Parts: sequence; C-alpha cells; structure tokens
Amino acid sequence: MKLKNLYYILVIVLLVFESCSKDLGNYNYQDINAITIGGLLENSHPTGRIYEIPFKDTVRLNPVISGSLSGADTNALTFEWKVDSITVSKTKNLFYVANKRYGRIPAAFSVTDKSTGTVTSYHCFLNVVNPYKWGYYVLTQNKAKDASVYCLSTIAKKQSWEEVLFPQTQTLGRNPISISGTKKYGASASDFYNVITIGVQEAANPVTVIDSREFTPILYYNSSSYVGGGNFTFRPSQVISDHYFEIIYVINNGKFHVLRQGKIALAAFAKDPLDYQVALNGIATPYGNGRLFMSVYDEKNKKVRVWDNGMTGNEFLYVNDYKDIPGQEMMDGKTFLACSYANIPSINQIYLFRKDNQLYSYRLNYGEDYKPVSFDLLGEGPMPTSDPISYVYFDGQTSRWYMAAGKTIYMASYLGVEFQKYVQLPSDAPGNIVKFKILDGKLMVATNDPTANKPGSIYIYNANTMVLEQAHKHVVDEVVDLHLGIPEE
Repeated sequence: MKLKNLYYILVIVLLVFESCSKDLGNYNYQDINAITIGGLLENSHPTGRIYEIPFKDTVRLNPVISGSLSGADTNALTFEWKVDSITVSKTKNLFYVANKRYGRIPAAFSVTDKSTGTVTSYHCFLNVVNPYKWGYYVLTQNKAKDASVYCLSTIAKKQSWEEVLFPQTQTLGRNPISISGTKKYGASASDFYNVITIGVQEAANPVTVIDSREFTPILYYNSSSYVGGGNFTFRPSQVISDHYFEIIYVINNGKFHVLRQGKIALAAFAKDPLDYQVALNGIATPYGNGRLFMSVYDEKNKKVRVWDNGMTGNEFLYVNDYKDIPGQEMMDGKTFLACSYANIPSINQIYLFRKDNQLYSYRLNYGEDYKPVSFDLLGEGPMPTSDPISYVYFDGQTSRWYMAAGKTIYMASYLGVEFQKYVQLPSDAPGNIVKFKILDGKLMVATNDPTANKPGSIYIYNANTMVLEQAHKHVVDEVVDLHLGIPEE
C-alpha cells in the first residue's frame, strides 16, 4: 500500500514538473518605452536649471524627446508645460511671455506615454528679472548737467542702449560723479545681481545704492544721514564702493568719510591741523583691508597720508595718522596722478606721480607691527604720449597701471611704469577716451564727442584677445563714468 501511494506521488510530481516546463516562455512580458528629455539645461537638481528671462521678454524652450522603443516618434505621447503651477502649453515646445511677476518661478514639463500611462518629468525655474539686472552701465549728464543712467542689457534680446528709469526716484540730480558696484551671489556663480552705487553732487540723495534685480533703491545717503548732526551739507566730490564690504568711501568738502548702513560717519581726522584735502583719484582703494588701513593723497599739503585703526576691533575707525614717512621727500616737486592698494607681496599701497615727461611709481612698505615704515621708488619711465591724460587707474587684480590719452589706452607693470600701447580705438571713433573699465574678461571704453547731440560712444573689447566685439557710436549723453555688471566668461 505504501509502495502504491509512493508510486502515485511520483507520477503527480512528474506531471506537474512537465506542465511547468511546457509553460516556460509563454508569459507576455512588455518592454517599457523609457522617455528621455534632452535639449534643456542639465543639472542634478532643479535649482541648477535656471533660465534668466527679462521681464516682458519671451522664453522659447524646444526639448528633444526620444524613447527607448519609439525613438523620435512622439505620436503615442502627450505633453504639458506648467509655469507657476498653471498649465500654459499642451505641446512639446514652450512659448512663454514673462509678464506676470518678477522672481524665480517654478516650471515643469511632463511627457506621458498613452500606451502605459508612464509620466516622465523635467523641472526647472524661470528667473524673471529686470532686463538691466546684468549689463553695461553708463552714468551720463546732458547739457543741463542732469544725471542719467543708460544700460546695455546682457540678458535682453534687444541689443540697444536704453535709459534706466528708477522706481520711487523722480530724478537723480545734477552734476553726476561716479557709478560703481559689486556682485551679490545666490546659489551659483551664474546666480547674481549687481549692487550699484551712484554718486551725484547736487541731489536730494547724493549717494544712492541700487538693487539691479528690479532697479530699486535700497539705501539713500543725504545730509540727514550724517551721525554728527549740526549744519552738515552733503555734496560729495568722490564716491567709491568697497569691493569686499558693504562700505562706501566718500570725499566731502575735502574730507574722508565712511558710509555704512545708511549712515555717514564723522570725517576722518576732521580736526587735522594741516586741514588735509584729498586729491582726485587720491583714495588708495583697500581691496579688503580698508577696515584696518587707509591711504590718501593730501593735495593741499602735497603728501601721502596713511591711517590705521591701531589694529583694534574698531573697523573703519582710524586712530593713527602717519604723515611724515621716510621717503616722502622723493615725491617733492612732482604732480600726483593716482594711487591704489596693490596686490603685491605684503600690505602696501602704490602711487603714481609725474614730473615733466617722466613718470614715477612709489610703494609704501609696512613693518612687522603693521605700521608704515618707508616709501620705495618702484620704477620710473617716460610718458608714452604727448596727448593730455584723461584717465589713470591701477588694477589690483593684475597689478598693472592703465592710462588713457586721446584714442589710446596704455598699460605698464607696477615695477617699471614703462607704458606700452594696450588698445587703440578705431580711426573713425568720435571724440577721445574719458573712462574705461576692465572686468570679467571685458574692456569697456567710453568716448565723448562734444560736437554731437549724443556725445557718448561705447566700445566693448574681449580683454583676453583684444578683439573689438561691439561699437556703439553716439548712443548716450556725455559720459561721466561706467560700470560692468556682467557674467564672467
């Protein structure tokens, strides 16, 4: 009986095994049509997929769709674009006018395979910005000396100079002085805006700080901003923004002031017995050390003045005044041209003087106790031209002097001041150079032609190859100063 039962069990097992073997390969497996979305910004996270769009401009995105089974055939697919959670397109391509609001707006693209219901998505941001958020900025004055700012946007599709109108500000005032600025960064090197400082002598607010995202003023400085009270008149002659701190340096009535957080500090050494008067271009811009050291050229007394804060915690509050530093006598009888903090070994400032047709460069040396100890002659050389000098400045990043005269810019190492031709404007360029700036791989040059209705012309070069990329003749009022607020190359 047991053998018989065992026999039946073996038969059943064999039958089951045989049926299972016959079923192999009879199941209906369906391959998935994996969708790939290409032709758009690639990044591992949506915060790295940001499309910059000027307000009222149009964004056009044309993704490339492919399927692992269907290839380029999209007949079995449906599409949907959402911007700010609102469906704006049921087609593959996005055509969107950014006229709703400023700011970073979420966008999503969905591809649905109708045969399986599988959805593949792509997420990004449309960063709707003021068209002047990035660009080339020019501070100008008309014949009545009224100040204006023009911008050539680097994100708008329309490549033309336009006058910037400031919300909440009816007029910038008269007799403009300078425009300068720094960059503020967000999540990446391409996510930035410009903080722009504008100086105007005769204005309700002689110094205004602008946020370029919507070009709205974020700080005003006027006579009531002075912390000392009394009968203070704010009519600056020089305005310079610090490269590293939210600080502005101003010369008012010849005296040096620090502007910070909407307040104008007391003048440095206001009771100086020599009654110093800071010369034009006479602030040695500190490049990060301004909170500790400052140097100016005293035009009235014909000498360099050096100040420090005694290495205390009182940033931008100078307590020591050094005015008789050994080597100062080398500058006697010479005409001051410009000065700057220098990006050369140790803490130092650098100064450029002229006598007749000869140029002289001096360096200020500091001791181990961080006090100024002496001036050295770095180098001397001949004037590169007989034309009048229109602008001189020292570039701390490259440690070079630059000088403009006529239609030519000259360049020299800080060591020898042997100026050589750097760039020559085209022969048909109207007027002479008044200002130029070098930043982020671009050289921007401005000329004024007093015979024209629009005197100002702008030339933009690739500063690495020295190739002229753009020439805009007679496009703005008389140029006073300029600033570059563009992406790095």
